[in-house]
Amino acid sequence: MKLWLKMLLTGTTLFLSMGAVVSAQTTFDWRSDWAVADGFTIVEDTTGYHFPSAIAFVPEPGPDPKDPLYFVTELRGTLKVVTNDRSIFTFAENVFQFKPTEELPSGQGQGGMGGICLDPARGYIFVTFLYTDANGRMRNNIVRYQSKPVTFSLQPEGFIAFTEVFAGYESGLAHHIGACQVVDDQLFVGIGEAWQPHLARDIEQMVGKIYRMSLDGKPLPDNPFYIDDDITKARNYVWASGFRNPYAMQIVNGRVFVGDNGVGTDRFVEVQRGEDYGWNGQENSIHLRAAYVWVPSLAPTTLQYLPPDNMLLGADNAGKFFLGMAGSVRRGKMPGIVRISYDMEQSRVLAVPDYFLRFRGKQEQMVVAVAIGPDGLYFAPLYANQAGQTAVYKIVPDPTNSYPYRPLQVEDPRQIIRERGCLGCHQIRGDGGFGGAAGPPLSRELLIANVQARLNNQQYRQLLAELDKLEEEPWVSTRSARAAVLELEGEAAVRQWIINQIVEPRWDNRGSQMPNLGVTPAEAAIIADYLLAPPADSGWTNRINTVLRSRLAWLSFGVGLIGGIAVAGIGGWLWKRRARI
Repeated sequence: MKLWLKMLLTGTTLFLSMGAVVSAQTTFDWRSDWAVADGFTIVEDTTGYHFPSAIAFVPEPGPDPKDPLYFVTELRGTLKVVTNDRSIFTFAENVFQFKPTEELPSGQGQGGMGGICLDPARGYIFVTFLYTDANGRMRNNIVRYQSKPVTFSLQPEGFIAFTEVFAGYESGLAHHIGACQVVDDQLFVGIGEAWQPHLARDIEQMVGKIYRMSLDGKPLPDNPFYIDDDITKARNYVWASGFRNPYAMQIVNGRVFVGDNGVGTDRFVEVQRGEDYGWNGQENSIHLRAAYVWVPSLAPTTLQYLPPDNMLLGADNAGKFFLGMAGSVRRGKMPGIVRISYDMEQSRVLAVPDYFLRFRGKQEQMVVAVAIGPDGLYFAPLYANQAGQTAVYKIVPDPTNSYPYRPLQVEDPRQIIRERGCLGCHQIRGDGGFGGAAGPPLSRELLIANVQARLNNQQYRQLLAELDKLEEEPWVSTRSARAAVLELEGEAAVRQWIINQIVEPRWDNRGSQMPNLGVTPAEAAIIADYLLAPPADSGWTNRINTVLRSRLAWLSFGVGLIGGIAVAGIGGWLWKRRARI
């Protein structure tokens, strides 16, 4: 064998061996996928699932190690039960017939088992799902399993299906049946519009609705559109209409709350009996009657509520909603769990919802299963992590604050701008203005010019001095911010002004209409630097690129080149002719 070939083979072998050693020494830490709020940590509770889609806890589990603690649905039709000692058993499998033409993350793989809810008093376990019937059509359905009352069991004692209720109405791969909840002797169910927005407001159709029925699947006479006991008539079950995808639903003391997933916008809304919530396929219709709107969409998947007297996650989180978000990693909309502060007496959101849990990995991921357990807030990501594991995790208080990753550790200004809703009012580098562009466009040139004009106004210092005399918030806590901007000059002063404005819009203007979005000073600094950064192509490089991109310039170059060649040719011919003479 030739020497060069031997050296090539030896080098290749050595390179592959070193790669294997490095790979073996590199251990994936699943914690690097998740960031959680200060004062909390995440622990792995159980592993070994395939597309987990929902979690439901037994309210009063039995004392034995093998007594059921919680149930986990898997999208492809398996229902698992986890016991007190964290053993995992298959409670039911092959619940329905549905085989996607393409598996997730393809959109063709969205269908399957979507929701679960328990009735402890009777030992009922309800699961909701999309399936394919004998004619190949997609339908919604519910199966009610019989189990041991109160403590439940590892296997079902029997089951019934509510097939006839849904058989007359076609569903779709997305926006199908989802969340369910038992309230006394009633079963509430959320049903998406199955890509049929024109039917979402029609009470004679089953899609785009909140359904309410008995625990036997029968319509309830006090439903708002009830006319008879016919289980095939959609109107007999309708509680409210006009939703796109009410996959996230929670009922609190008889009040129905929904996280409705739109196209580019989502809404959080308290649902009233018999009301129409307006979804008609147009983007602005998802804003109707919303208590809060997310722009752009973060895709709500599940909604939980921690009662005000429950100190499981501390006093600051008692009385809050926890909304699971599917997000979209490839679009920069990170999955996670968002906290919502909602005033039950005034029926309004009190503050900008913030991330309690945020996904920080690079691969595609969704948070679709969230549940409040006896010892923490549980969640399950839909996809396996880099180590090939799909787990149920638990968020618990951590007095040492030792967890290494926090939701506010975001360095991408575009992500902060999207999540804080800045694009709802402002256009930034050609993006945004979704809410009608209520604020001015935020370009570098305009910002510098406008802010410097404000700072150089002779009356500005007097205005700040007057605000310093006020003994009320937010002007007391922003005195140092006003002092800081006066100590700086030029672009540094402009940068500090922008930071102050983002953190507290009223710091130098008592009449400011800009909302306080709860942005931290660190986040505001990241945004300010992004807004003031010169375009990537500037100076001579920008001019060169502009010339190179110009078709006129290329045409001129071509004409000049041809002309030059022609002139040179004629000149040469004349020179030769002269030489002959």
